[in-house]
Amino acid sequence: MSFSSRNSQRGFSLVELMVVVAIIGILAAIAVPSVNKYMAKARQSEAKTNLSSLYTAEKAFYAEYNVYDSRFAAIGYSPEGTMRYNIGFNANGIQAGPANGYNPTTAPAGNIAANTYCGAAGVMNANKCALANGATNAAPPNIVAAMCPAVAGGAPIVAGCTPNGDTFQAGAGAQIQSGGGAVPDYWKIDSNKTLLNSQLGIR
Repeated sequence: MSFSSRNSQRGFSLVELMVVVAIIGILAAIAVPSVNKYMAKARQSEAKTNLSSLYTAEKAFYAEYNVYDSRFAAIGYSPEGTMRYNIGFNANGIQAGPANGYNPTTAPAGNIAANTYCGAAGVMNANKCALANGATNAAPPNIVAAMCPAVAGGAPIVAGCTPNGDTFQAGAGAQIQSGGGAVPDYWKIDSNKTLLNSQLGIR
């Protein structure tokens, strides 16, 4: 075999391979944080969808009984599937009763948030829903009043994720991103259908 044919079959040198590996590593270091950020933004659509469903259930209940109620079973709200966001209320607030014409044959269960209504750690319960652990492998945060700040501009909705007779606010929270400085992602919706990302959980 001639020298020229042997030379044409020569492979990559170790230096050339190391340069390629270094370039791939640099590109990955730049791309991975951006991909994680886009994934976290995509997860936020779950909070918007579930809060909109809860809003619809509350409005339908109010149309019949003239009061908002925090109990999922009372308003007919039943989240399904595996969810990342805990959703619901942080306190019972005003609840419907005989004075509102609400006289169920069986008293509704007292669940006011998904973390008591659904199963935990991705395991579905009898209600056919479960909360998955967040990006830090911790359970989703409890619904807290801080998720639902008072509506600005003098609207008659006070702070807190709870029904207040003629108004209500509901919250949602999840840990959708890990890493330094990451905080839970908070959302809220109110009876005026104001949807707000009350604490951004994406860094």
